[in-house]
Amino acid sequence: MSVEATIAVVEDDEDIRSNVCSYLARSGFQSWGAESAEDFYVQLLRERVDLVVVDIGLPGEDGLSLLTRLASQGVSTVLMTARADLDSRIAGLEAGALQYFVKPVDMQELVAGIRSQLRNKRLQGPGSGDATAAVPWQLDAAAGTLRAPNQQVVSLTTRELELLSCLLESPGVLVSKQVLVQAVGGRNLDDDFHRIESALTRLRRKTMDDTGLALPAGGLWKRARVRSMN
Repeated sequence: MSVEATIAVVEDDEDIRSNVCSYLARSGFQSWGAESAEDFYVQLLRERVDLVVVDIGLPGEDGLSLLTRLASQGVSTVLMTARADLDSRIAGLEAGALQYFVKPVDMQELVAGIRSQLRNKRLQGPGSGDATAAVPWQLDAAAGTLRAPNQQVVSLTTRELELLSCLLESPGVLVSKQVLVQAVGGRNLDDDFHRIESALTRLRRKTMDDTGLALPAGGLWKRARVRSMN
């Protein structure tokens, strides 16, 4: 089970994030890290995830807001935070966290908790939290729209259409900063990529608002066989 499971760690402290990801890898998991909710949303366009470890005190959008979004999509989450007070525990659990770990976290206990949650998810049966996985997302380049599995439609800006077209050319494959910048006609790698990250974050939020569904991770794009209609 754990060999196939992918865990995302959303933590702004680079040392903690790196240490947790390394320990997860040694424990048989696939893992990747993000320094903020916004960074997580961007990476989620290219990566799959089975469970997310979230810190509350994130820069930008805080961890509780991220938890609420993930819980609404049936994504399993656990909290890993320095906030040990009762109010924070209650707020975290009510936001959707399945477990609450206080830093410094014992890595063995964290892994045991993750395995427990993944086991519970597996026992709920195939497709739990992923009811629309068999239905494809459809990008209509001519109309400038994205149709969700529930048939709700999102109108795309020119930049959003360019970015999605670029990402969907290689579903499930990591797309480099340079390729994304070139896709929108940019020249300055760092400045233009920052604008791309902001555009992708806005697109994820707009898609959630318009369809009630989150844009899929890389693995889901593959399973859904996302297609562009001409």
